[in-house]
Amino acid sequence: MTAALLSLTLRGLLNRRRTLLLGLIGALILLVAVIYRLSGPAEAEASTFTGRLLADFGLGVLLPLVAVIVGTAAIGSELDDGTILYLLAKPIPRMLIVAIKLLVAAGVVTVLVALPILLAGIIGTGGSASLGLAYAVAAAFGALEYTAVFLALSLVTSRALVIGLAYVVVWEGVVAGLFAGTRIFSVRQHALAVGDALAGDGAVTAELAAGSALLIGFAVTLLAFGLAVRRLERVELRGDSN
Repeated sequence: MTAALLSLTLRGLLNRRRTLLLGLIGALILLVAVIYRLSGPAEAEASTFTGRLLADFGLGVLLPLVAVIVGTAAIGSELDDGTILYLLAKPIPRMLIVAIKLLVAAGVVTVLVALPILLAGIIGTGGSASLGLAYAVAAAFGALEYTAVFLALSLVTSRALVIGLAYVVVWEGVVAGLFAGTRIFSVRQHALAVGDALAGDGAVTAELAAGSALLIGFAVTLLAFGLAVRRLERVELRGDSN
């Protein structure tokens, strides 16, 4: 049953239209890196520009956008079409269902985001993999936290995609940029802190220490996971998500 659930979740997330859309989004950062490299930049400036590209576009735009699309669809799509009730009728622990959904969705987000970030880092720096690898690891960390939050959100409301996009645009894009005290609640800042610590190039100055970002990020992930399990148990009892 576990293998079947893994396979069904992966196929559900990677339907043709969604895969094409997410692939095109990931290709944008590669396009920018290629254009920059073709402009013949000075090697001294390449690391700084590439670091900003990977942080601002990779972790700031690409990661949350892919995560909100994939995370809200991991269980949300089954809630919308009612097929979740067939899954809940099986003798599978609800915690295991949520864990599999979360790990598969986070894995998909990691591949779709971390791989383009790694390749863009190599292209932008002219062959060095260290900068891209640092931000790829940060993207993997952020992917797990973002996906957990958006997956839980999809079990709380049927408007998870809209609310998730509002969080990304309003909170992380505006509020966290204006008020330093709110950045502790920004998943983007958690990922940036990890990337900045691993890269060590000074291109990005994260607002949080890497240790604090890791601690808060894992705490948020666990809380979101627990909420998702609890909400899924209520779906079983009531036959809906409300």
